Amino acid sequence: MAADHKNLFWHGKENAHIIQLSDAGDVNHSRTRTARGPILTSRMVEAIANDTITLFLKMTRADSPTALARRKRHIVEVVSRHYDLGSCRRTSRLTGGVLNEVYLAETSQGDFVIRVNRVRSSIFEIERLSSFLSYLGYRGIPVDELVPAADGQVAAEMDGELFSVHRYIRGTVYTNPGELNGNQAANVMTFLAHYHSTAEGYCNHGDLAVRDGLLPVMYTENPDSLRERLKDLPKTEQVAESAVDHAIDWLAGFFASGAYRELNRTWIHGDFRSCNVAFDADRVSGLFDWDLLCNGPRIFDVVVASADLARTIAGPLSRDPDLWRRDFARHFGAYRKEARRLGTDITEPEVKSIPGFLIADTILSGVLFALHLRRLPLKPCESASQRRQRSDRLHTESISDLAAIDSLIASGREMISAHP
Repeated sequence: MAADHKNLFWHGKENAHIIQLSDAGDVNHSRTRTARGPILTSRMVEAIANDTITLFLKMTRADSPTALARRKRHIVEVVSRHYDLGSCRRTSRLTGGVLNEVYLAETSQGDFVIRVNRVRSSIFEIERLSSFLSYLGYRGIPVDELVPAADGQVAAEMDGELFSVHRYIRGTVYTNPGELNGNQAANVMTFLAHYHSTAEGYCNHGDLAVRDGLLPVMYTENPDSLRERLKDLPKTEQVAESAVDHAIDWLAGFFASGAYRELNRTWIHGDFRSCNVAFDADRVSGLFDWDLLCNGPRIFDVVVASADLARTIAGPLSRDPDLWRRDFARHFGAYRKEARRLGTDITEPEVKSIPGFLIADTILSGVLFALHLRRLPLKPCESASQRRQRSDRLHTESISDLAAIDSLIASGREMISAHP
């Protein structure tokens, strides 16, 4: 058996086998006829890829320890040409970034977050985001504002990549919402109400802060776009086709209704979950990760945040729907109480839209993300089989949750009372 940078090959009794690793992280198997060996079946190749080839993938993929160290050095070197950040003492890659590469640079002038942008593809787009974040910061909402480069630009194009630098928000970030205490959970929802109230003022400026792409509402407001994406799923995933299709049918009717057009719109974060919030003790010290920022119904943020927190105690909705509904209502109520105090109470059409946005979030962050997860590079110390199990578990829970939401809708039970 031998290996080069992208290939692993060995001779069997009748065939020479080659495992190729693409830049996207896909494993392809091919063979040529020799005088030796049985032909490997697809099941055997899969087993090899999950076990023997795992070591090879760790040696060659972009996030292997050697490649990661080389990549970090390159990024610091490139960014230092355009930004005056002082001397760099330490650089580490931040986990959790799915769409972008994100690094923490600890320098003589402070700590900064370096982003290699994949979502926003031009300096102009990042300038508009910077304008919005500066507005929020000026109004007292703690966010990761952008740091200008030496030439005054808020981003720099270097070596074919688009870099931006953000101020690092100090605080504790909980990737598992189950680690939050009751005060922190309540403060998250109160903070969200303040964010929406503040962001609404920016809408009045009439300035579109970010591009309208790769956004949750791009799919949830267009059920046919969801159908189109699901057509591309591998045949092995079609076992869930009927459950997902039924949910999309419900969404189509919801978005075609007049009630949807009455929803309160503002600049929504789009991914308001505990993993994108920093804490100083019980207080929210910052909000970050603006990849899904868009002008959309604020109730989407409220549903996503409430559902994220509800899973901390109740687990998936399908495990105990009644317990989940009670916990969801508690977090939703914390937002509603603060929104009412700010003069922007939740409306009856927004309450009626909750099932629709629960379906949308379950499809987007569950079904579709579970499939996307399989195509992402493995994290250090993670095997292909562990990643597959994680993806399968998320996929299964999401399909069960869709069935549970459908059952709640069919029973006529409200997720939240329209008049508490």
